[in-house]
Amino acid sequence: MKNTSHSEYRYSILCISGHYFGVEVKYVQEVQLLPVITKIPNVHACVLGVFNMRGQIQSVIDIRGFLNLPVEKITEESFVVIVEHQKTKLGIVVEKVLDVFSIEGSKIQIPTREMPLSLIQYCNGYYNHKRLGKVFLLDLETLFNAKEIVSYSYLLGA
Repeated sequence: MKNTSHSEYRYSILCISGHYFGVEVKYVQEVQLLPVITKIPNVHACVLGVFNMRGQIQSVIDIRGFLNLPVEKITEESFVVIVEHQKTKLGIVVEKVLDVFSIEGSKIQIPTREMPLSLIQYCNGYYNHKRLGKVFLLDLETLFNAKEIVSYSYLLGA
């Protein structure tokens, strides 16, 4: 758990189903408008499919199911955030990409029992933002190792 009082972390803030999530900037490779996604048969529902990103095949997932968030229709105004963790790339569908915030390590709270288990499982902690409220900090390692994703490792641009 990152909670050193003298450390500062930079997070891209994403909106998913009306909730705010942070992903450390060092893991965010690119943000783009929702591309044309080619569906893949016989994969978990979270795997939306693949698209061509400058000659590279890129997978796209919908993490709302993992986080137990309401699944709303994905629209043309949605975005795909390409994240990379340990040489594995994945596109995550989000409604909005807000900004980049610097957060002091001492201000990051550990997940509490009051949070839904699905959020505790996929988050390192949370930050109370003055305007946005709770910003949950995504744990990409846990997300990338979820059984629903790992079983399709051939899709993960590693």
